[in-house]
Amino acid sequence: MNHHTYARSHRRKPLVLACALLPLIALPAAANTTPVVEEVIVTAAKRQQSLQDFSGAISVVSDFSSIKNLGDIAAQVPGFSLVDAGPRNPAVLIMRGLRLDEIGSNDLGGDGSAIASYVDNIPLQGYFVPPSFSLKDLQQVEILRGPQGTLYGNASIGGLIRYVTAKPDLEKYSVSTTAEISQTDASDDLSYDTDLVVNTPLVDNTLGLRLMLGKTDHAGFIDNPYLLSGAQDDINDDETNQARISLLWQATEKLSLNSSYHYQKINVGDRQATNENFTGDEYTASSRYLQPMEGKLQLASIDVNYDMEWATLTASLNHYDYAHNERADQTDLYIGLDPDVEYYNLYDDLSAYNASIVDVVKDSAELRLASPDEQRLRWLAGAFYSRDDLDAYMGDYTPGLGEFFEMDLPGDLEYLATQTETLDEYSTYAEMTYDLTEKWDATVGARYFRYDDQLDVCITYFPDPTADCENGDDVSNDTLGKFSTSYQFSDDKKIYFLAAEGYRRGGANTAPAEVLNNRFYRPDQATNYELGFRSLWLAQRLELNAALFNIEWDDLQVQLETIDGRTAWDNAGKARTQGVELDASAQLNDVFTLHAGYSYTDAAITESIATIAVYDGNQLPGSPRTQWSLSLDFNREFNGALWDASIGMNRIGHVYTALNPEFASYQKLDAYNIASARVGVTLRNWRLGAFVNNIENTRGISGGRFDDFYGDQGQFEYVTRPRTIGVSVNYQY
Repeated sequence: MNHHTYARSHRRKPLVLACALLPLIALPAAANTTPVVEEVIVTAAKRQQSLQDFSGAISVVSDFSSIKNLGDIAAQVPGFSLVDAGPRNPAVLIMRGLRLDEIGSNDLGGDGSAIASYVDNIPLQGYFVPPSFSLKDLQQVEILRGPQGTLYGNASIGGLIRYVTAKPDLEKYSVSTTAEISQTDASDDLSYDTDLVVNTPLVDNTLGLRLMLGKTDHAGFIDNPYLLSGAQDDINDDETNQARISLLWQATEKLSLNSSYHYQKINVGDRQATNENFTGDEYTASSRYLQPMEGKLQLASIDVNYDMEWATLTASLNHYDYAHNERADQTDLYIGLDPDVEYYNLYDDLSAYNASIVDVVKDSAELRLASPDEQRLRWLAGAFYSRDDLDAYMGDYTPGLGEFFEMDLPGDLEYLATQTETLDEYSTYAEMTYDLTEKWDATVGARYFRYDDQLDVCITYFPDPTADCENGDDVSNDTLGKFSTSYQFSDDKKIYFLAAEGYRRGGANTAPAEVLNNRFYRPDQATNYELGFRSLWLAQRLELNAALFNIEWDDLQVQLETIDGRTAWDNAGKARTQGVELDASAQLNDVFTLHAGYSYTDAAITESIATIAVYDGNQLPGSPRTQWSLSLDFNREFNGALWDASIGMNRIGHVYTALNPEFASYQKLDAYNIASARVGVTLRNWRLGAFVNNIENTRGISGGRFDDFYGDQGQFEYVTRPRTIGVSVNYQY
């Protein structure tokens, strides 16, 4: 197939899918009932309100039948994308193009820290190796696009993801269990997924308990014949075990207490990455060492709500603890460090790996008052405190090098970096909404924050046992604002405008002091101007939402390379991201529902800084300029059984891995489509289902390491999971 034929065939795919769906619209309805869009209640504004009343770009996902991970959610949400590196490395989250650093391996990295993530009222820590949160037994996931600084503060410069867990039911006992088995192309083994959810009232209408247990075992599909320990197949397998217990106490009609504990442990065999250019095979890796990861996440919370009639008082105490250790092949890094000077290259059997241990603990407390929703003047005020404690150990090992040079390298350890950091945040915030008329309202909000960052870094180059240690204390504070106004044409149609600020906290660099311009870097800020329209049409059969946005991003946090080849952060320059987001849901008849989403994002540098190769007009890396999704759902009762099915496709546009060709890792990653389908039948308490993910067996590349510094063997690309076919059975009582 030549290039032009290939391009035409890919442009036709959306049209082919649409044409295939059109005949289904004319099928007769199963009943005479009139379908309507169900009301959705959201909690992201820190009070319960209807989705139609919310002013801002928001998507709510409550159907998890075809969703296994955050990537499946991103495929449905316009303006939201991620760099999917598989379960070993954190997925870098991007909303509306707000990302500046290069697409790389992201070892010991975070989720990008431009999107705040919450589990109920628990803020997750996004800066150091956060795991993907399990999507089992959730009520819904709320995704807010654009800065959310006044209510959520740090890391909400791009938006917010809020995981709302299912709460105990105080009235009825229930049990749900699911078992799933699947086969992935290029894999020799089967994958398994099981879970059990039990809900029981302990005291009717007063005390209830909910328990979730789950286990997921994904077979690997990547082989590696280059390992020093010998060739192995399916190296990137992963296993996750999880449990969550929730207790709800409705002490009185006005006082309630909800507490929960979530445990999640994951073990991953290696990266979900291949090196086709070196190996000649689509699903073969080339590293010398296996690169396993083990992570353990624990979340605990206590939420108290008290209705005082004139306001509702909410108090939250939260705990986050994530312990992470991993190994990474460093051989090609050491080979690249010594191209001209004879040292490492004198040792013919040179190999190296990094072993890292990171433990992050985040404790937080929040107290807020919210007025009743029915009054003309509605207000919200709160105070927030959090403390992050980080302990990190990062060591490079070069087996046999010490003996070769007759040096004392303790346990083959050549380089050791340790970091301890304590970060305190103090914030107060408030929002007030006033109904100017029956249909027109206005909202103003503000947040004051203060950070105190204490850092200690020690670096040792063996055989010299002397550690080079640096420490410092950085304090920053600022105030953010928000204004929005909306006009309700009718109960079903609304237009809004908002101007809102967000920020991402500064931090500390771990490279040696002599190669840094500064130990700390400052917060960066973004201001979002957005015009949106939310509407229901045709007796609520059709939902149409649109948002136009322009975000000014200042004091960018830029990742730079130090003189010793490591990376550090600094502040420099400005950028702008602007675009449009559209989503629609149409109930074609009693049987079929059509969903569609589209976004166009133009994210670019607006201030040139030639000294660091940043130029006006450079497209920001990591985010596709265009993306769309299209799906058709089927639901119909037949002979006492309920049949359901869905087919969908999403397209991810091309992505740049760096700002421009002056960066060694600069690549243009091709656009790709992913199509999936499922079908199921429910009879009384049982449901039997089947699915196929990645129908066309697309090998999409979302990121990787493309720097020539690592040579041909040290590069790799993160790839999508191949076609996976499976069946499942569910029982509910």
